[in-house]
Amino acid sequence: MRFLDALCGAGIVTLVVVGCGDSDQNQGGSGARGGAAGSSGKGGSSGKGGSSGRGGSSGGDAGRGSGGKGGSGQGGSAGKAGSGGGGDAGSSGGTAGRGGNAGTSGSGGAGGSGGAAGDTGPGGEGGADAGGEGGAGGEPSLPDVPVFYADFEGPDPAGMDFGNGVKTATQGFAGLGPSGNTFLTTFLRSPTGNSITVTINGLPAHTVLSIDMLFAAIDSLDGTGSFPAGDFFRITLDGQEIFRESFANATDQQIQSYVSPPGVELARRVDLGFQGPGGYYTDSAYDFGQDPQFDDIPHSGATAVLVFNLEGGGVQTLDDESWAIDNLGIRVR
Repeated sequence: MRFLDALCGAGIVTLVVVGCGDSDQNQGGSGARGGAAGSSGKGGSSGKGGSSGRGGSSGGDAGRGSGGKGGSGQGGSAGKAGSGGGGDAGSSGGTAGRGGNAGTSGSGGAGGSGGAAGDTGPGGEGGADAGGEGGAGGEPSLPDVPVFYADFEGPDPAGMDFGNGVKTATQGFAGLGPSGNTFLTTFLRSPTGNSITVTINGLPAHTVLSIDMLFAAIDSLDGTGSFPAGDFFRITLDGQEIFRESFANATDQQIQSYVSPPGVELARRVDLGFQGPGGYYTDSAYDFGQDPQFDDIPHSGATAVLVFNLEGGGVQTLDDESWAIDNLGIRVR
């Protein structure tokens, strides 16, 4: 060292060779962790990684990736990835090391001049991928297609068999229902035990069918009861039962199996005309279009046959108990 001092003092030696010892003395020096680049010590003119940084061209001891720990580095002239970052050291740590895109500062930026080389590192290919493309949004849902409607105010609708049902003035039911869907002046009234059938042909391609209608439970319907032995409103679609529930009006001790969701019940055991007032002759009204179980019923055939019936052991004549429907609509999608 005295010899070197003497030479320096004489102005003879201007190049100092650093790198003797282990890599801790010079993290970016030649042969240290970063390979052949660093011209100065830990924070010299090439910053923390020198010109090749911790992932320099020789790869050092793998340098955590050919692009160094974070792309082009955090400072210095080429940052941690330096001008030789990536490239030659691809096999030691992948394309951009952990860092991905380009590091944070350093004038070398973007992983250095060789930063995009390697092909196996955990940081993605050369750090160029910014996160991939966003997923496509879901397709908009298709609107329902109305295929049948009857409000029983005019001529009898095509494709509908009333059986023993008759169009009748709605009496006290008139006006019940949400705005735009109320009982009008006439509905289709039927004795218990009678079936009303709707047949719809030539349906468009679809996967589900939905039913909208107002339902009137009139007079002394007996629910699930034991005497008479029950009145059940039943609906089938192409021969398959899709709904069967009992309705009770006669007394409040009777059991009604149908429990209406919010917004469905329009009236419950009140006098709306017909055989009342008083006694067993009270009435109830429901908007089945607000009940989710009538929406999106699986169906795909070109023809739909719907049968409505109020049946059970308690069937009686029209002047004792009955039921009615209004604003019957069928939709498919």
